[in-house]
Amino acid sequence: MSTFSLNEFYQRNRRVVIWAILFLLLWLLRDFFALVFLTFVVAIVAAPLAEFGTRRLKLPQWLALSLVYLLFLLVLAAFVRFVVPSVASEVNRLIGNLPTTEVRLIEVKNRLVENYPTLRQPLNGYLRSALPEDRLALIDLQLVAEAQRLGLTPLEIEEAAVATVAPTGAVAEYFNRQDQLYLSALMSAQFQSVRQYAPAVINALYRATATLLLALLFSFLILIDANRIQRGLARLKNSRVGDFYEEAAQPIVRCSILVGRAIEAQATIALMNTVLTLIGLLLLGIPLVAMLSVIVFVCSFVPVLGVFASTVPITLVALNAGGFSLSLAAIGLVILAHAIEAYFLNPLIYGKHLKLNPVLTLIILFVCYHAIGLWGVLLGVPVARYIIHDVFGVPFRDRGSPAKPPAPA
Repeated sequence: MSTFSLNEFYQRNRRVVIWAILFLLLWLLRDFFALVFLTFVVAIVAAPLAEFGTRRLKLPQWLALSLVYLLFLLVLAAFVRFVVPSVASEVNRLIGNLPTTEVRLIEVKNRLVENYPTLRQPLNGYLRSALPEDRLALIDLQLVAEAQRLGLTPLEIEEAAVATVAPTGAVAEYFNRQDQLYLSALMSAQFQSVRQYAPAVINALYRATATLLLALLFSFLILIDANRIQRGLARLKNSRVGDFYEEAAQPIVRCSILVGRAIEAQATIALMNTVLTLIGLLLLGIPLVAMLSVIVFVCSFVPVLGVFASTVPITLVALNAGGFSLSLAAIGLVILAHAIEAYFLNPLIYGKHLKLNPVLTLIILFVCYHAIGLWGVLLGVPVARYIIHDVFGVPFRDRGSPAKPPAPA
């Protein structure tokens, strides 16, 4: 009977063991992932800017890098001084305007079902599906009392609900009350979430600022001493962790380059998309522009779903400020901005080498969000691209021809 040999097991399953240990270490360090990620992103952005200073302006490397980080600090200070207080005050204004927004939504729904009576049932069906059972039971009791007060029978209500003409008299009064109860219940639940999480947004901005300051410091120290750090990492090849270095060094570098390029390109697109949306908001006279611009910038990092996530608050603010016509204009603004992004910015800045099928993108986002959370949404697409095309070897295709992956920097 042969005895179990740990060394023999490791040699036979070396690759699996090494990657399992690396993923375990990554999971154990998950609380520091935001700092590590921001340090990586800042270094990716700062390195080419400093290289431009050394090559074109003939500056010493330390001076070029110091000027780049001084610029970063000035931008961060301006953000904390002007943007964060403005966002905080606008979030408070949004919370104060929630009752008015609810009234506006009820008016829009009433106008819609008056013009198109057949939409009443599907709209009410959706509203009922979004409400908890205990709240529905309470609303049903209120509607029964309302029908008795108006002298309506269940048959009369059912016939009027499927009619193709707008109801009148007592039936119209009953349906208006029904619509108000459904929409008010849904809005109160959603607005309660807004009131609960809105202060957390302000706290998150200040925490992100503090984390970004640390990321600026760490990335500066890494870049200023990059050559010595690189030589130290190369010596790991001849150390006791040499197996880990040989197995994981090149894949991690390739994946990091890909993720860094994706984040850098997406940040450029997000900035330009935010500027376009900000200009549109100012032209339309929509208030709370600082808060909405921050939402647009953050949501621009989320493929596909970010468009819908940023459109909802813009539409609600426009509806509250100028009614249904301004909300439609706001939707048109978002469509125009994202059309420019899709047909001009993405091909020009992002390039086709990181594109994935939209259906596959949604699947990746859904799985990564439920498995990892916010980081899965931000990094799921570029990491999935690396796994599909670099690990599994599935080629890109552009007009029937396989596309070459980007060359390492």
